[in-house]
Amino acid sequence: MKLKERWILMPAIIVLLWAISIPSWTHLSSTAYAGFFNHDLETFEEIIELVSEKYVYSPDHKKLFSAAIEKMVKTADSANVTTNPSGSTVTFNNKSKKYFLNYDMRHDLDALQNVYDFLYEQSNKSLSKKDLEVAAIQGIMSSLDTYSRYLDESAFEKSMRDTEGKYGGLGMVITMKDNRLFVVKTMDDSPAKEAGIQPDDSFLRVNGKDIKELDIQELADLLRGYPETQVTLTLYRSSEKKEYTHTLTRRIILVNTVKYEPLESNIGYFKISSFSKLTEKQFKKYLKQAKQEGVTGFILDLRGNPGGLLNQSVKVASHFLFKGRMVVYTQGRSEDDYREYRSLYKESLHKMPVVVLINQYSASASEIVAGALRDSGNALLIGENSYGKGSVQTIFRVSDGSGLRLTTSKYFTPAGADITKNGIVPEINIINDLIKEEDSAVKKKSSNSETLLNLKASSLKEFFEKQGLNKTHDDTVELARRILKNSHTASKRRSMEKAREIAASINY
Repeated sequence: MKLKERWILMPAIIVLLWAISIPSWTHLSSTAYAGFFNHDLETFEEIIELVSEKYVYSPDHKKLFSAAIEKMVKTADSANVTTNPSGSTVTFNNKSKKYFLNYDMRHDLDALQNVYDFLYEQSNKSLSKKDLEVAAIQGIMSSLDTYSRYLDESAFEKSMRDTEGKYGGLGMVITMKDNRLFVVKTMDDSPAKEAGIQPDDSFLRVNGKDIKELDIQELADLLRGYPETQVTLTLYRSSEKKEYTHTLTRRIILVNTVKYEPLESNIGYFKISSFSKLTEKQFKKYLKQAKQEGVTGFILDLRGNPGGLLNQSVKVASHFLFKGRMVVYTQGRSEDDYREYRSLYKESLHKMPVVVLINQYSASASEIVAGALRDSGNALLIGENSYGKGSVQTIFRVSDGSGLRLTTSKYFTPAGADITKNGIVPEINIINDLIKEEDSAVKKKSSNSETLLNLKASSLKEFFEKQGLNKTHDDTVELARRILKNSHTASKRRSMEKAREIAASINY
């Protein structure tokens, strides 16, 4: 079965909020088929074959199968199941099974199946074969890297929906407070809006079932689904002390990942929250508006952007580069597994001055854009070192409907920088001394010689406050706006000169 290809970037940690789709860097491959074992371990066979063939590094089969067996033993969850310190014997109900692992996959497959059969039989079949198989798969995936993981059928389908930048849903944002689930807002032209659902309505039941014990993600999963399917909601409106029941038909809800705002001095401000299937289409719409408004420079805010589709990051970067300039390249296990991605458009804004904003939560696809505009263009980068996620994941569909997210290669900026160590390093580093180090969710990487200027966030704040500015954006955006003010041609050198002039005016 031939499937459509889709390459996506994956951040380290993803929090999915209702009505916000945050995808990952993925490649959807042809289904793999296996046939070493009987039907019991068919999915496991497919996955170990994929790992052996496609993983970015040559796999250590002894390590993989050892992790798989260890996870199966833990799944048994019984004081009667133990392994010896050398990891070569499993004991269950005073009966033992010896096994020996080496670096040969065929040999280790036989050893694993023997342990699998032993655990199943000794549990008096109280252990599910499926649970044992999934445990073995999870053991393998956890032994690889942070980003490789097994997706059951539900998680796989959800991942595919999220990468589209749209979903079948009701068009509402939800939250939890005081252990109750509430509506935050409804989107325009959505089933929720049309039904008259209002902010602060609280959820009581979904399809007649009480949702009191559900968390926010569990409720979100109930509300989302395939388009043209129905869901019945019962909500309570405290202002009226009344319950309302609505039967809504799910529709495709488009996720807007781009916001645009014209700032003073003819500067256009873009905030891109992720790179979904619709990002460049939305970006182009606002670019057209910016041109009509006579914008002479752009701020591209990628702070907090965890990643998304590779082709979308390439397209967005292409708007600010000469056609044919390098955006990013990837390198897999073999020398032949090399691919370049270059700028696409003959008519671009490569002469337009641009400032790119990044922080420690800018990851993957956003790092590609920032790195490309820094290395191949004249953009100036301001903020913090980015997250530093430089590996490519590929999603494979498995024949039982589940999937596998597997690290298959690494990506590099046009200058050849592997960003995993330090992330993308801004030329102007904003040192966030306004928060304590322990309050940071991600350990910050220290800047290096690529940083040309260091500024304290507290000093920026004090500087702008003394001037009595009525800012609608934060201090970093205001700094970027001032750097771009009266600039009409892209020049990193000129932008840095202006930045240093501003810095000289700040009283440390």
